[in-house]
Amino acid sequence: MKTNHSYTFIVLLCLISFFGNSQALKIQHDLVVAKDGSGDFRYIQDAIDAVRVYLPNQITIRIKKGIYKEKVTIPSTLSNIAIIGEDSTVISYNDFSGKGKMETFDSYTLRVLGNDITLENLIIENTAGRVGQAVALHIEGDRCVIKKCSFLGNQDTIFAAGDNSRQHFVDCYIEGTVDFIFGSATVLFENCVIHSKTNGYVTATSTPKWVNYGYVFKNCKLTASADVNKVYLGRPWRSYAKTVFINCQLGKHILPEGWDPWGKVENEKTTFYAEYGSTGEGAKTDARVGWSHQLTEKQISEYTLENIFSGNPNPALNAFWHQPAHFGITGKVDTSYSNYSAYLNSKKSHPVTEIVPEKSLPSVLESKNITYGKIGNRALLLDVFSPKKKSEKPLPAVMIIHGGGWRTGNRTQHYQLARRLAEQGYVCFTPEYRLSTEALYPAAVHDLKTALRWMRENATEWNIDVDKIAVLGFSAGGELASFMGVTAENPTYEGANGNLKFSSKVQAIVDIDGTLSFVHPESGEGNDSKGTSAATYWFGYPKKDNPQLWDEASPLFHVGANTPPTLFLNSSVDRMHAGRDDFRKVLDQYKIYSEVHTFADAPHSFCLFNPWFEPTVKYISAFLKKTLAIK
Repeated sequence: MKTNHSYTFIVLLCLISFFGNSQALKIQHDLVVAKDGSGDFRYIQDAIDAVRVYLPNQITIRIKKGIYKEKVTIPSTLSNIAIIGEDSTVISYNDFSGKGKMETFDSYTLRVLGNDITLENLIIENTAGRVGQAVALHIEGDRCVIKKCSFLGNQDTIFAAGDNSRQHFVDCYIEGTVDFIFGSATVLFENCVIHSKTNGYVTATSTPKWVNYGYVFKNCKLTASADVNKVYLGRPWRSYAKTVFINCQLGKHILPEGWDPWGKVENEKTTFYAEYGSTGEGAKTDARVGWSHQLTEKQISEYTLENIFSGNPNPALNAFWHQPAHFGITGKVDTSYSNYSAYLNSKKSHPVTEIVPEKSLPSVLESKNITYGKIGNRALLLDVFSPKKKSEKPLPAVMIIHGGGWRTGNRTQHYQLARRLAEQGYVCFTPEYRLSTEALYPAAVHDLKTALRWMRENATEWNIDVDKIAVLGFSAGGELASFMGVTAENPTYEGANGNLKFSSKVQAIVDIDGTLSFVHPESGEGNDSKGTSAATYWFGYPKKDNPQLWDEASPLFHVGANTPPTLFLNSSVDRMHAGRDDFRKVLDQYKIYSEVHTFADAPHSFCLFNPWFEPTVKYISAFLKKTLAIK
């Protein structure tokens, strides 16, 4: 039998081409996983296995709600993946050390070995019970972000490892019994709840000697089950363990000595265990072990996100932390938006635009550069404009929030408005807040609520009526003012700075051309093809990658029975009042008073300039007198 060599050669070429280009057949677009078959895959691991290795751009795998009983691995060849669940998305498994030939590091439910992985809105659990080491999350990837996730387990719940890996946990819930957060990675835990189910140890770090930071807990809350009363903050798994708690709330279950050396005296000489500014019954430092540390003001200033994630002393491994670079966290002040730049822009389309003269008023007292809060060594400042004439009764107060796309602008923007309102009997506060060049959402909300609580705490000094406080803002400041009004006293948005004993509630909202919804059809935010809108920089995610965050950050998402009366002052730019009419429908439903005044053929920045400035002042004053019952 003769062989057709030409045919064989062609077949071989085809096979080589197929296998040589197999990655070209791999998926590099967004996917949906759904147990009911309504998505692209029924199983999470199947979706991960289908994705192209070394992705050039981030893709999102959305996992619909349900319990996925899977043991899942994201291999080291996969990167740039966001895995986002719905409210009830659970990844569950029950392996444990000692099950067959299994060891601790094989017992995971989810293992993340790839870099640049984002996890969000997931419940990850190990249901093996109290049988020893049983890991829920095993994560070794670098530059990984974990947001709004819950990790359920007992001993060794989270293994955060990788000598050169950096991981950021935000707004997460983590529970366990013994050493339930352990490993060698550099990890920042922010605004997390850390829950001890039994007496034991929260952390067991194995930080390499040459790594600067280890585990850092900022603004976290440490809680425990009712019968738990003997918990250590940590013990060293390896000799150079580093763990620091900053501005955390420590429950009474935390032992007075705080830390344990794991039975080795030499560990007391090499570990770095430290605290700063924590509160609660477990935060008393007078009985702490002598080899632990209380950070100084100078030391605490070094614990910034940029420093923690800037890399390690090993120069060959000092890759740059991707998220701040990509989303523009520079730490520098952006001065591109000012009243003058807005004037030049408005003058082009509206020649009648004229600058309102900046001048002090003889009847108004100005007090400037007052510190209302601190983030590390970063002072947060505000200015106060109040009537010079003494009043026998407390006066109504107005917080005025500047605009600038959450990225630029400054508190001097509305000085003249503050003066005019102070002239009419209001005490006006103009606070600064961290912009997106310095910190992502919701840092600005936290700062402004800190300022509001500061106003109440210092009400006597400034002679203000704590039951008559309004919040007013323009553009991004209008959105922030509305958001503050609809989320008053909601612990999710309060932050951990300032005196939490005082309320963040307001009695009136004035929204000047601030969007009410980032996801409304009328909104222009996030719809640009490059994904570089102001809101994208503020949230750290394009809308398509995290629509739930964009929705929850919208005032329209939270409006309800407790929303205060609201005044809307709008330009003729329709997209700047996206969601306003729907917002008002909810107010009407609850019989809450609202007003709308639209300035025909007016630019977005109308409130800053003549001929619109004085009518703006009159509308605000009339609304506040009515809603705050001012006589």
